Amino acid sequence: MTDMSVAPSVDLASLPSLRRYLDHLSGDERRSALGRLAALSPEDLLSFGASEPQLVEHDYRVDDITGTLPDGLAGTLYRNGPGRWQDHTGRPLHHLFDGDGMLSAFTIDGGADGAGVRYRNRYVRTRHFQGRTGVTHMGTAAPGGWRANIGRVPPNLANTGVVEHAGHLYALWEAGPPHEIDPDTLETIGVRRFGGELRWLGSFSAHPCFCPSSGAMFNFGVELVPRPHLRIYHTDHTGRLRHFRSTPLPYPAMVHDFALTERYLVFLVSPILPDAMAVLLGRAPIGDTLRYRPDKGSTFILVPRDGGRIRRIDHAAILQFHLSNAFDDGGDVVVDVITYSDPCLLERIARFQTSPLDDAPSVFTRFRITASGRVLTEPLSDNSCEFPRHHPAYEGRPHRYAYYNTRTRLCAFYDSVTKLDLVDRTERTYSSPEPGNSFCEPVFAPRLGATAEDDGWLLTVEYRAAQQTSRLVVLDAADPSRGPLATAQLTSHLPQGFHGSFVARRR
Repeated sequence: MTDMSVAPSVDLASLPSLRRYLDHLSGDERRSALGRLAALSPEDLLSFGASEPQLVEHDYRVDDITGTLPDGLAGTLYRNGPGRWQDHTGRPLHHLFDGDGMLSAFTIDGGADGAGVRYRNRYVRTRHFQGRTGVTHMGTAAPGGWRANIGRVPPNLANTGVVEHAGHLYALWEAGPPHEIDPDTLETIGVRRFGGELRWLGSFSAHPCFCPSSGAMFNFGVELVPRPHLRIYHTDHTGRLRHFRSTPLPYPAMVHDFALTERYLVFLVSPILPDAMAVLLGRAPIGDTLRYRPDKGSTFILVPRDGGRIRRIDHAAILQFHLSNAFDDGGDVVVDVITYSDPCLLERIARFQTSPLDDAPSVFTRFRITASGRVLTEPLSDNSCEFPRHHPAYEGRPHRYAYYNTRTRLCAFYDSVTKLDLVDRTERTYSSPEPGNSFCEPVFAPRLGATAEDDGWLLTVEYRAAQQTSRLVVLDAADPSRGPLATAQLTSHLPQGFHGSFVARRR
């Protein structure tokens, strides 16, 4: 059992999963983890409840609604993220990316005559969830040393993104094919390979981009055989996927996201590299070997949508996971990115259950790639942030506003939602007034028929630490600092996951 005398200020009574995780660690690891936890404020320690698992699948109408759900807000907010950080044997897992994917759906019908909110959550029935795979994970090796891990790859956990396209709902995990999901019940229909177009491992990123004018979906996968390259896909508005193009990578990098303009697909390759030999020989899980290698530099890759020559612009190393949006400006390409200066981020993610992110600050940064190949850099906000979003109709187009999570008091999670005006650089922020609370990624839900870019709502889920429950929060996208227009209080908590999407009700 955990030796609480090592850090007597750490009260784990309300965090049973965290305590179980600590009990699973070796003596030195446990002492180090308890030391990190003991250095946290009581408020931050409370916030760790956002990573407690949710093992129960719910389906009910939400009765506890405060404020008024806006008239015209009608559709479903889908969210995806790990629901439990344990493998199918019950063993605790280390890495932020190791947990089984659990989908949640908030079906909203606003206005005085609306039906309110219905909530449901359901695990994706992956092979891992059903106990049909090995237990070598992204950041947690299988028991038994190298013999149990040699040649093993992590299972598809379907835990990162959720998108709707051409009438189909998909749970996404970047190193494998998507799982198709019933949009009403959240039941798993099965793995989707699009008629065999997703071959081999079927890598298909969790960050597809959507063309507002054509309805097409673009996406990519990282393939390492016969040499590292991006395999890029185009899915038309009917749902027909085809291989669009492929392009080499400068090294076997982890590429998580990309952006779209009206002329290009924009990739920013960061030198986050695994130790391939250690992984293949079973000496370490891939997540433990990822290292930031600034000596390798970064590369911007611009893939023309019309099939023209691919442009590659080498640049000093940039550490990032998420791109916000991009657009063409004359002959230039402009792309906004959440950048980091300290590679300790990778260590924090690898041991997220006891490692706050306060010493891994980020900057919202704009890169302008000129027609001649120069790259101009401009910080847009020094407010540490993550999970950027924008109005979906402005995907790949000039836009004025970006939305993201920020931190006001917490260092372990994001306790605020911020709107950034990209023209005058002002920010409007709503921070939870309750100690230890945190927000997930804000998703933009446009008002039907609106013409203003910020005419709509931000939908986010707030973990309420004192009650150990969660609630849907609806904010005014024009001014989130006004606070919630409405909230829908759940009877249980929803672990803070990764990404979500809003699907408007078809009229």
